[in-house]
Amino acid sequence: MAEEKKVRKVKEKVREGSKKSKKVDDEEKKKAGEKAIEKGKKKTTKEKTVKKKVTPEKPKVEKKKKVEEKPKEEAKEKPKEEPKEEPKEKSIEKIKFFKEKKLSKDEEELIAKRKKKPRFIRQELYKLKRLKDKWRRPRGIDSKKHEGKRGKGKLPGIGYKNPESVRGINPLGYYPVLIHNTDELKNLNPKKEAAIISSSIGRRKRNEIIKSANKLRITILNPRKGEI
Repeated sequence: MAEEKKVRKVKEKVREGSKKSKKVDDEEKKKAGEKAIEKGKKKTTKEKTVKKKVTPEKPKVEKKKKVEEKPKEEAKEKPKEEPKEEPKEKSIEKIKFFKEKKLSKDEEELIAKRKKKPRFIRQELYKLKRLKDKWRRPRGIDSKKHEGKRGKGKLPGIGYKNPESVRGINPLGYYPVLIHNTDELKNLNPKKEAAIISSSIGRRKRNEIIKSANKLRITILNPRKGEI
């Protein structure tokens, strides 16, 4: 029994020694950790001071003075363009005489008898593009149109002629005469004949012809826009 007690005492001493050693170790570790933290803080403070001393100050860059831009040479003053005159409206002379002629009973009867002519079409006009719409007499030996066959188109003949007294009369009842100047108007008979002004004549000359035609009481058969 005595031996067992001795063993227990020895074990308890060993345990107490181990606990003390552990406490000592923990205290030493804490002290070592605190020292390391203090050293780290000192290093950081030293580094900061060193950086402040070591880092060279940036040389102050002088701000460039704004160069006064020279005013651009003013563009040469262009000569003021004169306002363009609006084109004056061309005066248009009015036609006073543009009415149907009073026909006699005989003339009315003759005009009523006038025959309407058919349109004489050239042979094979509808077949060939190169042909123009102008009358040409068919001359072929075997041409059915030359023979006057039905359905091949009409041929001009003397039977379409109108009576001489009515031949060439305008629907208004006048014989048309082509006019180029005012002198030609003087030769017209205003009761039977009427003027057709040539299409090649300009506005100024046309106005002169209309003025003289109004004085002579001559009708004009081809009025333009704004003349009536």
